Amino acid sequence: MAAVEFTEETKQQVERIGSADVVVGIAGAVSPEELRPRAERILQELGSAVSSLRFVFAWPGKAPASPPGESAADNPALALLPFSPPPQAEVWAGVSANQRAVLGLAASLNARVCIVLGSDLAALDARAIQLFAYAVLDRQCGLAMPVYLAARYDGLLNSGILSPLSRALYGRRIRYPLAFDFAASGALCGALSRSNLAAENAGNALLWPVTVASTQNAQVQVGQVHIDVHHKVATEGLELSAVLGQLVGSLFHEMDVCASHWQRIRGSQATPVWGNAGEGSDDAQPIDPQSMLDTFLLGSRNLDEVWRLILPPNSLLELRRLTRLAPDQFRLPDGLWASIVYDFALAWRLRTLSRGHLLGALTPLYLGWAASWVREVSSLSNADAEQRLEQLARAWEEKKPYLLSRWRWPDRFNP
Repeated sequence: MAAVEFTEETKQQVERIGSADVVVGIAGAVSPEELRPRAERILQELGSAVSSLRFVFAWPGKAPASPPGESAADNPALALLPFSPPPQAEVWAGVSANQRAVLGLAASLNARVCIVLGSDLAALDARAIQLFAYAVLDRQCGLAMPVYLAARYDGLLNSGILSPLSRALYGRRIRYPLAFDFAASGALCGALSRSNLAAENAGNALLWPVTVASTQNAQVQVGQVHIDVHHKVATEGLELSAVLGQLVGSLFHEMDVCASHWQRIRGSQATPVWGNAGEGSDDAQPIDPQSMLDTFLLGSRNLDEVWRLILPPNSLLELRRLTRLAPDQFRLPDGLWASIVYDFALAWRLRTLSRGHLLGALTPLYLGWAASWVREVSSLSNADAEQRLEQLARAWEEKKPYLLSRWRWPDRFNP
């Protein structure tokens, strides 16, 4: 494990500031002229609740016009701290690198809590900061993750793979394991700020806070807070296979590195949630699943030989049966979907074929699941869709013995 490296200028600014109670870090470049008044307004809105706390707002960028580290004239409890992390080529890797840098700064400042926020500043408001600080400082959480207000079709990749896989592996019921916003206690900041040297292309590794918290200490309390935030993700021009390659590939890597830990975990535990859940609109823009289903059917014809290298016979038979169904009858069962992803994770570990091609072969299967999911939840309310997500996650947990068997005896195809 390696700590985040900072420039001499950043180190000098840290020394000048000395220490902080709360570090609020932005995961993307912002204008200090915009950040300072927003930070001052937030502290003013929080009022007496934070009157005894010293805040540092950190972001990747250039120093403001006033001397770095100097407190705002009318608020001695506030300091601004720019930093210069190494550049990253990938969208999510750049965010993760900045998140690690912020956590490293918080550790250097001996902060009691570090609140990491997305680069679009959507969560830079008093309510979100208050909830994250409350979870860590008042409720003694080592890690506080967000629960975003989402409609039925939002975040399908998170709902279909990232969240249920993380939950089944590490036993924490976290809705968004790869989040743009979260908070960590001072004790956990150091571990979160370090990058995994075992990762290929370590500079592009993503940060999975729940994985780190779970593997560092099983007693670390993880909580969630409801925040009404909608982030804009810069995915324009990116192919779905590239997105799967980075996000799912990163989670598969964490899965491989932490195998000795998650193999001992059975079931999952609920996590406390604070804040009021907003009422999302039930009039989500309809999605036509036919194009996704067409891609799945095309993949079933063109990728059959590749899927044979990865999936056991029973899964292949089930997939063939699905290709013969009428579009309005197409449903990909939860257990089958979980076992498919588990088998792809095993193939990723064993390098059954190149990892880029492997995750490319997962893409039409994912779209088949997405088509099935969209068709199923289209008639549900947001509340009912959330209940359906819980049912999906439980299916992944129930299939974990299958994963354990395949992981330990990869040469044996299980029924």
